Amino acid sequence: MTQIISKCMLLACITAIATSCLNKTKALVDVTNYKCITESNSNNSPVGEGISKLTDNDPYSKFLTFSNTSVVEFQVLKKCTLSRYSIVSGGDEESRDPNKWTLEASNDCTSWTLIDTQENIKFSERNQSLEFTIADAGSYKFFRLNLSTKDSDILQISEVELWGDWDSSDENPIALFSSDKKSFFNNGEVKFTNHSEKADKHQWYFEGGTPETSTETNPTVTYKSHGKYAVQLIAGNNELKDTITLNDYVVVKREGAWDQFQYPKTNFVNKTLGGNGDFYNELVPQPIKLINEVCLDVCKTLYRSVDEINTLEILDYSIEDIETISAKGGNPPHINIFFSSSYLMKKKDAMSNDELISEIVGVLYHELTHGYQYSPKGAGSYKQGTDFFGFLEGTADYVRYKAGYSNLSYRKTGGHWNDGYKTTAFFIDWLHTKDADFVYKLNQTALTIIPWSWEKATQEILSSSVSDLWEEYQKYLKPTVAVKGNGSPNQSERNT
Repeated sequence: MTQIISKCMLLACITAIATSCLNKTKALVDVTNYKCITESNSNNSPVGEGISKLTDNDPYSKFLTFSNTSVVEFQVLKKCTLSRYSIVSGGDEESRDPNKWTLEASNDCTSWTLIDTQENIKFSERNQSLEFTIADAGSYKFFRLNLSTKDSDILQISEVELWGDWDSSDENPIALFSSDKKSFFNNGEVKFTNHSEKADKHQWYFEGGTPETSTETNPTVTYKSHGKYAVQLIAGNNELKDTITLNDYVVVKREGAWDQFQYPKTNFVNKTLGGNGDFYNELVPQPIKLINEVCLDVCKTLYRSVDEINTLEILDYSIEDIETISAKGGNPPHINIFFSSSYLMKKKDAMSNDELISEIVGVLYHELTHGYQYSPKGAGSYKQGTDFFGFLEGTADYVRYKAGYSNLSYRKTGGHWNDGYKTTAFFIDWLHTKDADFVYKLNQTALTIIPWSWEKATQEILSSSVSDLWEEYQKYLKPTVAVKGNGSPNQSERNT
């Protein structure tokens, strides 16, 4: 009898352990990734910071509203049971972070059940993800966050993720896929991986690909012509189907094709005509022609193909009486740049007209580089000493230098690779002795390395630490005598 009981107990233990392991290894899904409809009662978000940014899988974009409260509703594809959720803080002032909220659930958007409450929450970092568990939530199709800040009339969040299990009784399939690559030059093979749920049939459609259709679970497709191509997957079981279509999913890039370059629509205005602006007109009689020439040259330095460029559709360029030399605002496809005519008048007696023209053009190269370069994510804020600052300002001054509007007389020992401007620019120039395509590859890492850092970028491009490279660069500079020549004015008079 004892032996029988022991065997029964052993069997029960094995069953319990197996069940426990199964529960632990069963992967939760982020239900916001599956055709989630996200809406908010806030309708005053700035351009590029709307509610869609909350579930775009980018912890460095953000949703912002000019209010201290916001109600955000999530309609997921089908009923699910949440186990946990996460909220990512924004990248700006911490006072804009929500410090309390409730999470509710519903199946009809009328009757709501409270499933979690949080108060006195503090994010200690920017773009920080905090995770919260949910117990006995039940199965629901709609979820609602009621958020509020403590000390600010502006509320911001970068990302919300809702993690749980789909309702096992719901047989509706979910179509989902990924691939080993999305973008490449000239031609290539793309291996697609099917992640569909509750589906035993798969119908694929590949625009521009060979084959054009497939019923394989994980097909491989060849693309031979340049263009942007859609991919569609219909996943089904019995009579139930779900379709996902991703436009411009595969991008086959051309080498060069600069004759197809899209120039921005430039809205040029000289706000100081009849005053200091008259001197600018004298120096630059055809400003839009100059702007177009610089736009193309900047892109030829940063990119290999017109198909890679952050297309700049609209450029507002103004001449103004402002102390700062120049600055760029906004992001592609619409940016603005101003240039100071009072700065020109201040330098008129100290510099020749040719030198002033070179300064105008050099500053334009710098600012337009900001308009076209990729922006690294998770690299810190815009202040001297951060990876973000070093990347942006160093690259912009490097492009200016390569165009011939700066020179080696400004290169000197000391400083730090994140000082930006000429210090970083000449370091980038020296790094081309290690890899002739360094600035191109550096710019590309802003897309592929998240969060971005100089260390990760130089390791990826050159398999070397940035600190070791900087030390080697400093040793290289010590015996070097600076080359004298004409160039831009004092380094302290920097443009941003």
